[in-house]
Amino acid sequence: MSIEDFLKNLKGKIVIAGIGNPLRGDDAVGSFIAKSLRDKIDAMVIDCEDSPERYLGKIIKYDPCTVLLIDAIDMNLEAGSVIFLEGKDLEVRKIYSHNPSLKLHVHFVSKNINARIYILGIQPESTKLGSPLSKKVLETAEILINLLRLHLNAK
Repeated sequence: MSIEDFLKNLKGKIVIAGIGNPLRGDDAVGSFIAKSLRDKIDAMVIDCEDSPERYLGKIIKYDPCTVLLIDAIDMNLEAGSVIFLEGKDLEVRKIYSHNPSLKLHVHFVSKNINARIYILGIQPESTKLGSPLSKKVLETAEILINLLRLHLNAK
């Protein structure tokens, strides 16, 4: 999916859920993006850290039209590379999230609400314990934050 198609699909009542362990370098990119967007765009933004399952009830109760999950995903690409997927594509693509429950998360949300579910995956460079976000992943995160702010009516 192209960036243009991806942005066109972000519409209606939106939840953005950033996923990632803040202690594991680039694994924290989803969480970093969520923190950067909170209260700055027209969407419910949740920083799930490494426990997205704790927020399923909140997402379902909000009953959004669109759910965007942002996560570090190993796609065997250059660090900082981005992939835009529909939730159903997780089943057919060979990608590896740090969080094995991402597929279960998508499945649970899709069974409980009628929302479009998208994944924004970012290729990590290092998920070593105690490391910061790498330069390449941080640059990608900043670009994505700016794109989302522009598209989702920054406050």
